[in-house]
Amino acid sequence: MRILLASLGLCLALTLPAQELKKAKDQFPENGSATFRLHIKSIPTIRVKINGVELLLGVDTGCQGSGVLTPRAAARCGVESAFTVPSMGNSGAKESTYALIEKLEAGEVSWKDFHMAIMPLDGMQLDGLLGADLLFGRSFYMDLTNKILILGKIPDTSSAHEVPCYSRGGHCGVNIEVEGQKVPMIVDSGASKSYMSSMKFRGTTEFRGFLPVATVRSTSLTRVDVCQIKSLRIGGAPLTNVEFIRDQEHNLLGDDFLRAHPIAVDMASRRLWLFEPQGVPKAKDAPVK
Repeated sequence: MRILLASLGLCLALTLPAQELKKAKDQFPENGSATFRLHIKSIPTIRVKINGVELLLGVDTGCQGSGVLTPRAAARCGVESAFTVPSMGNSGAKESTYALIEKLEAGEVSWKDFHMAIMPLDGMQLDGLLGADLLFGRSFYMDLTNKILILGKIPDTSSAHEVPCYSRGGHCGVNIEVEGQKVPMIVDSGASKSYMSSMKFRGTTEFRGFLPVATVRSTSLTRVDVCQIKSLRIGGAPLTNVEFIRDQEHNLLGDDFLRAHPIAVDMASRRLWLFEPQGVPKAKDAPVK
């Protein structure tokens, strides 16, 4: 069992005025949507280009803001730091550094003139992360079973289960019911397992041993206690094939949830849809379209 808690603590404290922290201006094909083939490492990834340099970025819906570049990737692309702000994340630093990105290209899509954080991501073998602002800027669809990501278009939802969602610091938040109690969750593709805080679940757990867990700071052995939940629902429907590891403070729906249910999200209308898995992948990873 692989556990990569990639995006815990990436909720950076952004104290700059909104006009100073630039948001991305996107440019899509004429049809308004783009399909990507995901590569699955510890988390879903796609290949992008910044200043013509190819990078491998994690697709991390749990990463606040536009995303993150590692210092090494920033240097390769010729991207320099623009300013710093106080940080409240788990990077171990008192300040967060931001750089101005002139253009990020992913297939036929590009994002221009925006800021990304620069962070080491020592526990991750990636060049950086695509964050929630880019991923949820338009309609979003992800199917981890078939390694597909679609931005700007949602497939037919007639057979999908609709659930209200909300924006929580830029993340996609959704409420689930745990033994009749409401628990707010963040949909986090940067976490390979789902987590529930000890504050929200005080029931019994099953000890599964100590496993290596990678965060943005490092990789270390972590005790794994799985919550023994008797009743679990989302939007009134049973939530299946998802185990929750008890955590001190985080409530996340991770990649085990996304493998069990492809999802579509329209943040503008605050709606999320759960789809049944569409089958199993038949081909190896292909280049980004």
